[in-house]
Amino acid sequence: MAMGNRTGNRWLSMRGLAAFAGGAVAAVIASRMLPPLVAQAAGTARAAAGRDPFSVLERDHRVILSLLTRMERSPDNATGGRMQLLLRLKRRLAAHALAEEDVVYPLLHDVAHAPEDARHLYAEHAEMKMHLFALEQMRKDDSRWAVRASELRLLIAGHVRQEEEVDFPKLRRRMDERTTRAAAGGVQREKAFIV
Repeated sequence: MAMGNRTGNRWLSMRGLAAFAGGAVAAVIASRMLPPLVAQAAGTARAAAGRDPFSVLERDHRVILSLLTRMERSPDNATGGRMQLLLRLKRRLAAHALAEEDVVYPLLHDVAHAPEDARHLYAEHAEMKMHLFALEQMRKDDSRWAVRASELRLLIAGHVRQEEEVDFPKLRRRMDERTTRAAAGGVQREKAFIV
């Protein structure tokens, strides 16, 4: 009888362990897949309600430029603050760039028939990443750190002007209702991948 009880406990333990592992795997998958799916649906619903898919990107532009201004103005001895600002900037830029590169720029290329504009914007994103890498590698108390942040802000400000004054309006004129809904959902989905 003791042998059967021991085997039964081991079976329950193995079954419990398998159930726990299965639940953990399902939770990890859901935590990675659910946010983009929910964001896609929310973005599509916003577009169906008449909201512009580019407005969320324009809000990002304001936040990104504000972070860069704070980085420029930070004193050399604010090393912890500089690092925090840089990390916030990198996270915001990563989500923003993913949405633009995977949704907006292909639309600019295919729907607005502006392949040169799309290539130029992709190239500027690459240049921004090089500036971010340089800022990350520099000592945070280096007096040149604020200069590098200023150079990045100028690059991004020009990029923002191109998008908001030329490319987004071009897309708004060319996109039909279905494409607008898909773009809004896609922008939200891509931004949700960066958590």
